Amino acid sequence: MPGEHEEPSSDRVRKVSVSMPESLARDIRERVGPGAFSRYVTEAAHHKLKQDQLTELLADMEAANGPVSDDELAAVEAVWLEAEESWRNRGSS
Repeated sequence: MPGEHEEPSSDRVRKVSVSMPESLARDIRERVGPGAFSRYVTEAAHHKLKQDQLTELLADMEAANGPVSDDELAAVEAVWLEAEESWRNRGSS
């Protein structure tokens, strides 16, 4: 998962204690090995924080501009599907 987030070079690492279900900790360790556990959890927390910030931004935008219309959603979905199809076809060329 390298490159999924950027950490400032001056950001210091602090050891913290986190409680989680034993089965989740086991599943993570099985996936990444014991040496990469902290990095995996850090990246997951970073991803969740970014999702929360995006949700807040979207709520602010909707409050300022009103809800997105069905027509606008359909237009965006069409562009997304076209881009997805183009990406898939790139691999088969």
